[in-house]
Amino acid sequence: MDDPNEVIHDRLLWDDGMEDVLINFLYDDTISERIQGGKITHNDHVRLAERLSDYRTKKFNSKQVKGKITHLKRRQREFTDLMRQTGLGWDPNRKAPVASEEHWANAIRVRNSFNHFKSNECPRYEELCAIFGCSVAMGTLHRASTKPTPTCEEEDLLDEELRN
Repeated sequence: MDDPNEVIHDRLLWDDGMEDVLINFLYDDTISERIQGGKITHNDHVRLAERLSDYRTKKFNSKQVKGKITHLKRRQREFTDLMRQTGLGWDPNRKAPVASEEHWANAIRVRNSFNHFKSNECPRYEELCAIFGCSVAMGTLHRASTKPTPTCEEEDLLDEELRN
């Protein structure tokens, strides 16, 4: 979405907090396991477009929803990559990275697009990580971050399964 006309169209379409509404819908669907592992299908795009259209008078289609989800996923991945850079901290009040000018310069040398986050926060980062996943746990003891903590009995069963 580097085309300036697309950027303007995207801002007009998703203003009035509609991006937050979409994130809320996606997060709720993730928690309720309608969406698992960040796998969002065409049917999900259609369903989300209908929900968004019902929410406000604007009409959304599945292509617009898919485009916004792609944009959100890219933002989350870029921000995750940025936070892996040495020398960057996290300000929980601003929900933004903090670093010295030298560290920012090094990070921006790694990827020019990191410059966007120098002056802009990523306020819904935790939700985006839950929706799209920062990493995927696999194996016997895997557990999704959206699942509740296992009970003692469940832990015992997992231990037994691991031993076998």
